[in-house]
Amino acid sequence: MSRDIYEALFHDGSPDELLKAFAQAGRRRAAAEALATDEMMEGSWVELESLPEAQMRLAADDRSATEIILAGGGYSVHVRRHEDQTYTVEQTSGPGGASLRLGEDWVVLSSGAEVPLPVTALPGELTLVDKSGKEIKLS
Repeated sequence: MSRDIYEALFHDGSPDELLKAFAQAGRRRAAAEALATDEMMEGSWVELESLPEAQMRLAADDRSATEIILAGGGYSVHVRRHEDQTYTVEQTSGPGGASLRLGEDWVVLSSGAEVPLPVTALPGELTLVDKSGKEIKLS
């Protein structure tokens, strides 16, 4: 279709109203696509990371969580709730000699060994103190 014939579609009195409607719809769609692309390119970009499998739960899973892995600063700990409602923590990565500070209580970690943890629920965050005294938030 030549440019003259195409432009003639947008003037009143065009013999083919259906063809005119299709051409106008095409122009609107192209304009909408260009606007959406511009908006997307100017927006904020976020990269999502998935949780480790031990922390993922299905929405229909009505069981309470029995374990969690908390990590940060090169350290990670595995907190477990046992059937007798007691909690233990095990350091799974990071240099030895670290401790957990829980308010006034301290828990000395031993790599690869479960140590009693004085909590009443799975914590969402813990404060680890390495052997140089640096505090690291584990979440």
